[in-house]
Amino acid sequence: MEKRASRCPAEEIPYTAGSPVVGSVSFKTLTIIIGWTCFGVTAVLWLVLIIPHLFRYKSPTEQRQIFRITLTPLVYSFFGLVSLQAYRAAPYLEAPSKWYEACALVSLFLLYVNYVAPDAHTREEFFHGLVFLTKGQRQPGKGLRWFKRCWRMLFIYLLVFTVLFILQEILVATDWYCSSSAQARRGHVWITVIELVLTIWALIVIIRFQRRLKTFMQGRNALAKLISFKLFILVTTIQNFVFNIVKTQVRGNSTITYQDIAIGLPTLLLSIEGMLFMASFHFTMHSGPFKGHEGQKKDLRSMLKALLHALNPEDLVHGVFWALKSFFVKSKIRAGSSDVERPVETVDGTQGQVKG
Repeated sequence: MEKRASRCPAEEIPYTAGSPVVGSVSFKTLTIIIGWTCFGVTAVLWLVLIIPHLFRYKSPTEQRQIFRITLTPLVYSFFGLVSLQAYRAAPYLEAPSKWYEACALVSLFLLYVNYVAPDAHTREEFFHGLVFLTKGQRQPGKGLRWFKRCWRMLFIYLLVFTVLFILQEILVATDWYCSSSAQARRGHVWITVIELVLTIWALIVIIRFQRRLKTFMQGRNALAKLISFKLFILVTTIQNFVFNIVKTQVRGNSTITYQDIAIGLPTLLLSIEGMLFMASFHFTMHSGPFKGHEGQKKDLRSMLKALLHALNPEDLVHGVFWALKSFFVKSKIRAGSSDVERPVETVDGTQGQVKG
């Protein structure tokens, strides 16, 4: 026990409820009450948003990504609130939320890919047909290379986050994570920095993808989706980074304990932020574009099938394998396309040209 305490002293302090902050209610109890209330509102907002999607599941590949993206605030709030109930479990519950955020960010990229090239069998042909304009010079064939590079970067990002997820759980279990220490030899320092850099990098890739191909996404609310989800990702990422620093500098007092600051306060903020962002998703991720497509499928069985499809991670797993394979095997363009340029309507209104 002494060895563990010397490794991560702040996290070995037995938790005792702080002095009341409002009447006879401690900060932890107040956080739990507010947090679960916000979670309940967030869950209702999500159900109101997603149930119409499941009834109008006309575009499975597109709506599956919307399902994943909109679930992110709920996942964050849930794992945070479970951490509140059991402070000792908090280090183990950080990684699942961050890993799911990576999945949702890749899902946003897949949503954009579906907007510009919904048919997977002609997708490479579509990007091959794009001719990039860089400093006024036409660069045929660059579109497909650029698309493959974006794909590789984002799915490798997801793979790295999966490895970090597993690594963090191992480090926590062996007492080497220690989020209350700023020592470079502690695992959480390196994991936090890597996650911050990779997340910002992935956001930049997606932003550039949306900007370059925004002409093909007209009428899809693509920019609004990007802004609403990007803000949530940025807020949670920066907030996590800041609190990882704060946890190494504070020890708490008799009213607000160390655990209240390290776990309770960020969880409270995430619960409130999750509720607000979920409300914003009703304006950017709603099922309005799929109205009138219910037909005979508007029943509980079809809704269950849609739910199971939305939960299926097959496309993410396939994407990772394709990204790894593309490092070693030069992918062939499907649908019998050749090196002949094919005209495609593009950003500047001409054919086969995209301003890079």
